[in-house]
Amino acid sequence: MRLEWIEDILAVAENGSFQMACEKRNVSQPAFSRRIRQIEQALGVTLFDRSTRPARLAPHIQDQLDRMRDLSAGLRDLAAAMQDKDGTRRRRIVIASQHAIAATSTPEIMGRFADLDIDTRLRSANRDDCLAQVMTRRADIAFIHDVMGAEEIPGSDFLDIATMGRETLIPVFAGDKLALLNDAYSHGELPVIAYPSDVFLGQVQRRVIFPRLIRVGRVRPRLETALTLAALEFARTGFAIAWIPEPLARDEIRDGRLVDLSATLPSVPMTLIAARLSDTVTPIVRDVWQRIVQHPPAPHGQGAVRHKNGGRNPDS
Repeated sequence: MRLEWIEDILAVAENGSFQMACEKRNVSQPAFSRRIRQIEQALGVTLFDRSTRPARLAPHIQDQLDRMRDLSAGLRDLAAAMQDKDGTRRRRIVIASQHAIAATSTPEIMGRFADLDIDTRLRSANRDDCLAQVMTRRADIAFIHDVMGAEEIPGSDFLDIATMGRETLIPVFAGDKLALLNDAYSHGELPVIAYPSDVFLGQVQRRVIFPRLIRVGRVRPRLETALTLAALEFARTGFAIAWIPEPLARDEIRDGRLVDLSATLPSVPMTLIAARLSDTVTPIVRDVWQRIVQHPPAPHGQGAVRHKNGGRNPDS
């Protein structure tokens, strides 16, 4: 596939007719028709149903429109990046955000640099994948959680790390299903939704939360999922207790649909941190970085951020 082929096809799809596509592509209609037929011959497919007026994309081509749009944007972005050897014209950054942060704090954080006229590609992944994307230069900045007592951030010797804010991981349960929870508790069980041990929140549960639940009763993991949104949905139904970043449940707690159980069950303060590679920082990444960390939150006591030197400074 060639970029000009993709854009010829998209021009017809987005403008509704060959005639309007010709105007957009700045070619005559006979020349444009010849180009379309050359594409069809090269690919060995029929792109358009010419029995209708105006001609329409064949259904199997229509199904590929989103993919073609992505390819067109990606190829143009690649061409611009290859031409921009010093990074001065680059107006796009890639941010890898932990799933839970993408659903809670990322919109507010990105609002801090909205006036910079920068396009942002947001990738949602687990914590280790976010860091791996930064280390392999597939992302410019990672948004991740950190908690006191967690393992050292992988690759921290090569990263700049700074505080963006704080969240608390809290236990929540359906407000109208507390009788179910009390019944389970009376039988010495605490039904919980567990995160897998190979994701960050799963490690927090096993290192920090579950050891503190021994006095409550037997912890019964009724479900394991890596997705905080899925855990939240099951908590809404009264299936089990879920530990969720507080901003994700705030509205439902206020409305009484969920109950915050932090008064009796452990909650965990978490630090929202940004991480980037220390070397080859482009002007765009530098400007974004300054915006997202220029107003660090007040110290929280248990929230802290690791630095390249291995120390902790809650205000960096």
